[in-house]
Amino acid sequence: MYYIYKITNLVNGKTYIGQHKYKKLNDRYMGSGKLIKLAIKKYGIENFKKDIIEFNIPTLELANDFEQMYILFERTKGKAEYNIADGGAGVHGYHPSEEQRHIISIKTKEG
Repeated sequence: MYYIYKITNLVNGKTYIGQHKYKKLNDRYMGSGKLIKLAIKKYGIENFKKDIIEFNIPTLELANDFEQMYILFERTKGKAEYNIADGGAGVHGYHPSEEQRHIISIKTKEG
């Protein structure tokens, strides 16, 4: 089974949407995205809150669809700032714009 989660930075309000295959809902998984990992390193895990927003999703394909839908929904509100791609299959085949590459470079250097 899969779940869709939303991680919120309690310091600046920025968010990340992701999916995770799970055996138990209350695992400590906090995402694999590059920007969310950098943010957790910078601000500390204690400054992030994880909410599970969909669970018991039976297939990866359906989890991809849900993740894409939630990222799109969050972006209509100006959120999902830590998501680089539109979700689903991840960043495979994704080619960031020059501006996105610049932002990723800056964030990586900030550590």
